[in-house]
This record gives sequence, C-alpha cells and structure tokens, in this order.
Amino acid sequence: MAEVAAVEVRKATEADVTQLGVTLARAFQDDPAFSWAAPDAARRERAGPRYFELLLRRTYLPKGEVYVAGDGAAAALWAPPEKWQVSTAASLPLFPVMLRACGRHLSRALRMLSSMEATHKTQTEPHYYLPFIGTDPASQGKGFGTALVADMVARCDAEGVPAYLEATSTQNQALYHRHGFVPLEELHWVGGGPPWWPMWRKPKAA
Repeated sequence: MAEVAAVEVRKATEADVTQLGVTLARAFQDDPAFSWAAPDAARRERAGPRYFELLLRRTYLPKGEVYVAGDGAAAALWAPPEKWQVSTAASLPLFPVMLRACGRHLSRALRMLSSMEATHKTQTEPHYYLPFIGTDPASQGKGFGTALVADMVARCDAEGVPAYLEATSTQNQALYHRHGFVPLEELHWVGGGPPWWPMWRKPKAA
C-alpha cells in the first residue's frame, strides 16, 4: 500500500478536460467492449478524445466526482449515489461523435449502452458508480489506477455506501476484485460480442 499512498489523487477541474479526453481515449483504445462497438481502430482513435471530452464536460464534471492521478495520466469518472443516470440533454452531443467512431455499427453501440443501463437499474440500493477509469498505456504499471480505486472505496467504507461498476476485461475485473468488488454474473451484449461483468462492492465496516 506504500506505493498507492505515494500517488496523489485530486479532483479534476475544467482545465483537465482536454488532457483527460486524450488519456481516456488511449486507455480505452483496445478495450474489448469499445472494439466490438466500434471495430475500426482508426475511427476509434480519431473520435475517442472528443467523446471523452464531452462525457467529462457535459456529464461527469457536473456530478463533482471525477478524479485524477499521475498529473493527468489516469482518471476515474464516478457518479454519486442516485445520480448515475445520464440525461437526454447530456447524451445528445455524443451521438455525432459515436457515429464517427462506430459508423454502420452505431446501432450495436446503442444496444450495448441500453443493455448496460437496464442491468444497472436492477441495483436499487443507493451507490457510487464507476463508469470509466483508465490510465494512458504509457503510464500503466505505476499504481495510478489502483490509487484511484482505493481512494474512492475508502470513502465508500467511511460513508457506509456500496459501489457498482462494469468490468469489460478479465484484467480489469482482477483489479476491481482486489478492492472488494464481486462479479454478479457474466453477460454478453445483445447480438454477441465479448463478455462483461457487472460488479458490486459492499462497504466494509470500520
């Protein structure tokens, strides 16, 4: 834990948005779910930074729970209890960017998002939600992702509040499991695609 303690975690600001858009796009460039929804790697690379900039600016910065580590090399986008759903107004600007990224596979991406939302809605207990966490590949292995998760789960424990996320790879699932998240089931996207795992974490007693 000494390595995690040495990593500074701070709340993101508007000034971080451009850099974090690039960081998260690089982090998710080869993510199995993103690769299935937008199979053209060049399209993903071009559209990714703008997609995450819009998510940050329109949806997650206003929720007040975006955190940065490694001077912008890693970021975690959280939503506070009972505020995880994304409004239509915040979603609309994403559609043109999703079209550029997904092309003719846009309907696949939209079905994927709808499936994730429907599964998430079954968790009715108020909880923190982690939709995105990522580290620039050039900065991986330095404990930034671990520090970002550890920072929030410590808060969950202090507040006695559970947490929820979706793992889209076995590697990510292992990271979350180390912090107390338990997979609820293994699912597949509508129409096929790689597996994904909704995960739940109960707060630990002090």
